[in-house]
Amino acid sequence: MLSYQLNDHIARRILKSDPRHCNYSGNTEVGAFLAGIMKQGATRDWRTILREATGEELSTRAMVEYFKPLMAWLEKQNKGRQIGWD
Repeated sequence: MLSYQLNDHIARRILKSDPRHCNYSGNTEVGAFLAGIMKQGATRDWRTILREATGEELSTRAMVEYFKPLMAWLEKQNKGRQIGWD
């Protein structure tokens, strides 16, 4: 969840890009953002650092949004199928 949340923040707010199609390579702003998070180490609670860095608590929101197109496709492919065991 954490990696999806960080990727979502980086893609949308720093790179102004879709989180599924972004490239961090060579971007100093992304590097500075990640270094700013990591350099704090264990000096502070990680949840506080995440909230300050991304503006939100740890959540599944970014992961769910990332996989939303896949879920829609899977729902279409599996329409009418019985799900589960008898």
